Amino acid sequence: MANTLERTSSYAAGALAAYETIRQCGNDPESILSDAGLNVSEFSVSGNRIDTDTFCSFIELAYERCGAPGFGLMASEYIHPTTYNALGFALLSSSTLRSYINRWERYYSLIATHAVMSVTEERRHAVLEYRFFGSAEQYPGAARVIRECNLATVIKFIRFMHRPDYQPARVQLMHDAIHGQERMYRKYLGEHLEFGSERNAIWLDLDDLDKPLPAANAELARQNDEVVVRFLAKMDRANVPAQVRAKLIELLPSGECSKSQVASALYMSVRTLHNRLAKSGTNYQQLLDETRHGLAEQYMRQADISVSEIAYLLGFSDCSNFSRAFQRWTECSPSKYRQEVLAGSR
Repeated sequence: MANTLERTSSYAAGALAAYETIRQCGNDPESILSDAGLNVSEFSVSGNRIDTDTFCSFIELAYERCGAPGFGLMASEYIHPTTYNALGFALLSSSTLRSYINRWERYYSLIATHAVMSVTEERRHAVLEYRFFGSAEQYPGAARVIRECNLATVIKFIRFMHRPDYQPARVQLMHDAIHGQERMYRKYLGEHLEFGSERNAIWLDLDDLDKPLPAANAELARQNDEVVVRFLAKMDRANVPAQVRAKLIELLPSGECSKSQVASALYMSVRTLHNRLAKSGTNYQQLLDETRHGLAEQYMRQADISVSEIAYLLGFSDCSNFSRAFQRWTECSPSKYRQEVLAGSR
């Protein structure tokens, strides 16, 4: 299914959480699915997607018929790493909360293309904000459910990776509270909860962002990031930056990753590649730099890979060129960065 603003979609497996929540509420999920024009078999095929109107219609009907306060919070109980396939495992393998929330921002289009997650820094906090666009806002019940489920899932995963009693510094919800249900909302979203806010967002203390996470696994995170990048590039043929990133990950170890070689691998001329990237607000060198930087930090967390091997894996002609690039990216030499990583200070 095309990933465009005109035809947005959701990862089908996510709808299983709503299906199970309907059952938990004592309703018949099959009848609601039928009325929404869906079949449960559509959810179980890996990679399947559901267009936004069909997905939101299903969630809207489920919310109306179940009448369960906090339906979206309940649905988050059925969201597991396997729900999001490789992305779920990449999220839970993140080295820090910073890399964790950055993955939500970078790869959220795998989960849904009718919304975005963005990360900003405000007043000594990192703010992960969730925003709808397009037709999704035409379904107020579904919008509430999806927002609550997404924010609760982000916090649920943090509690699994970091500590079970984790409390965000602040959580904002645009919709109003449901009388008598404040305790339930605070259980899932934390004590510092604000209803009727101007946005839907989770605030995290900057002091927590770069502490090493116990479940961190750089190699597993990198491998699953590559799967996600390839999937997104395949899903959205119009997303040339995603296709370039996927191709760079593939070609970097060979050293044959020049602009002309990437263009050829994508069956386009160098001029066409340049123009399409410019339309997306980026360029080949920027994408090469970003891809190398991201992979470099993940490789540096793997003690069994030497700095010279990392330089090779990233397509640098020699170790000194890699060292200069790494210093520019991190304001730190590769050797010092690795010492800090292994000491747990990064």
